[in-house]
Amino acid sequence: MEKKEIAKHLQEKMPSLEIKQDEDMTKHTSFKVGGKADIWIKIKTLEELTYLLQYTKQNNIPLTILGNGSNVIVKEKGIRGITIVLDFKEIEVEEKEEKVVITVGAGVKLGMLAVMLQKKEIAGFEFASRNSRNNRRSNPHECRSLWKRNERNCRRSHFYR
Repeated sequence: MEKKEIAKHLQEKMPSLEIKQDEDMTKHTSFKVGGKADIWIKIKTLEELTYLLQYTKQNNIPLTILGNGSNVIVKEKGIRGITIVLDFKEIEVEEKEEKVVITVGAGVKLGMLAVMLQKKEIAGFEFASRNSRNNRRSNPHECRSLWKRNERNCRRSHFYR
C-alpha cells in the first residue's frame, strides 16, 4: 500500500486522529536530528491504538512507537511505515494504607507529573521537578521518605518525626 492510501484510509476510519505525511522528525525529538516519517500519527485513546496495531499487522506495515522523543535519534533516511506517538495524559493516584500507587499514561510529561505529585505532597519524585531536591523544606513528608538515612539533618531541620 502507498502512504497516501494508508493515510486516507486511517483518516476516514478515525477522523479524530492527527495524521501527518512526510513529517520532519526533528520537530519531535530532543536531539532535533533525523529525517522524515512516512506517516506520523498522534494516538490519544486506547481504541485508536488497538485499531492501528491490528491494521498494521493485517497489512504488513512497519510500525514504530515513540514516546516524547527523548533519547531517540532518527536516521537521515527517516522512518518507513507508520510512526505513532502515544499521548495518553491520564494520571491516577490511589492511596492504599501507607502506600501510594500512581498510574501514568504514556505521554505524560515528566515535569508535569513531578509538579502534580508535589502539589499532592507525595514525596519521592522531586528530582524531576524544577525545585531543588536539596530544599528539604519544600515538602514536609520528604524528609521521612527521602532522607531517612540522614536522620541527623532531618532532626536538625525539625522535619524528622
